[in-house]
Amino acid sequence: MNPFRRMALVLALLAVPSLVLTLACKREDPQIRELTQKANEADRAGQQLAQAGSEQQKKLAQAGVNDVKPNAETLLLTDDQKKALEERIRNEKNSSYQALLQEVLDKDKEIKDLNGKLAKLRADLPKPDLAKPNDSHYGMALRFLKKKGVSDDNAKKLVSRVAILEKLAPGFEVYHFYANGTYGTWVGQGKAKISPNDLMRQEREKIEGERDTAVAQSDKLQVEVLDLESQKKKIEEEIAGLRSERTNLLEERTKLQADNAGQLSKLNSLHYVVGTRDELKSSGVIEIPVFAKDRAGKNWRDEVFTQSLDLRSGKTIVIKAGELGLKRIGKVSVVPGSYLKDEHYRLTISEDKQSATVELITVSRFRNDKVVFAVTD
Repeated sequence: MNPFRRMALVLALLAVPSLVLTLACKREDPQIRELTQKANEADRAGQQLAQAGSEQQKKLAQAGVNDVKPNAETLLLTDDQKKALEERIRNEKNSSYQALLQEVLDKDKEIKDLNGKLAKLRADLPKPDLAKPNDSHYGMALRFLKKKGVSDDNAKKLVSRVAILEKLAPGFEVYHFYANGTYGTWVGQGKAKISPNDLMRQEREKIEGERDTAVAQSDKLQVEVLDLESQKKKIEEEIAGLRSERTNLLEERTKLQADNAGQLSKLNSLHYVVGTRDELKSSGVIEIPVFAKDRAGKNWRDEVFTQSLDLRSGKTIVIKAGELGLKRIGKVSVVPGSYLKDEHYRLTISEDKQSATVELITVSRFRNDKVVFAVTD
């Protein structure tokens, strides 16, 4: 880190006062105090309900009961599901399995009690705001008071008198209470994966860790400042090196792209050689059996096939008699003989016998393959 930036961080952290979270003012309205306590109890009941539901799911899985799905909202079993489990308990001979199924039913009763408790508490409470990403407790409180008709200035004064969380996690339930000109608020875990207390602890530990690190580094700042010029020179040299490395990498990338394009072209091309049948035979590229088709010879090697046709853009090869030192083209043999005329390719010799056109029919069969076109007059 740049020493000047580290120094700024140290000074900023040293200037931050200790984070102090206080309870609501002792003059808090009794009605708000009661609602706050109920909100606290409702959140605890909600978390207990979620825990009980999770435990019930584990027990159902342990018992191998995969066809029972509790109500997604209440986590309760239906009457039919309970009757089915009771029937299984009566018919089950394995006592351990019986006990596990009974635990499921007992847990369902606990969930029912928790649902009742939670419903009773929430009936006395206002509907909480559900915190979304980037929501702030302060902003949510001001919006609530403005909806109640409180002016901006008074809303800010009221909010300044209560404990406001510095950070909210998505899913937190934020309760707002307004009675007799007094504002109160309480934050519960709701559907979030972390509790408000744990989130505050994490944030506090993070700040304290950063502060401790900054304080520990502050003793070294003076030496680092004196050493700035040396570091600057070193960084400039590193930048120059990185620029050179970048240039080399760009050149290497260009080469790799060219190589890749070449390989891609090779894989998508037909590699071939055109010659007179006698020359190809004498050079060992092909063999001419007496009672069979022409076939690959002993010198059938990659370097022989110097011509190629990119099958992505073409499928026609034109053979000219003059280029082979022939007066006319009488016949063109295609080696290997596994390529069949009018099935894999079409061969057309011009009326004046001066050229022959090979049109590939089954193009994919010729991809990255080697073919010899042996011409006779």
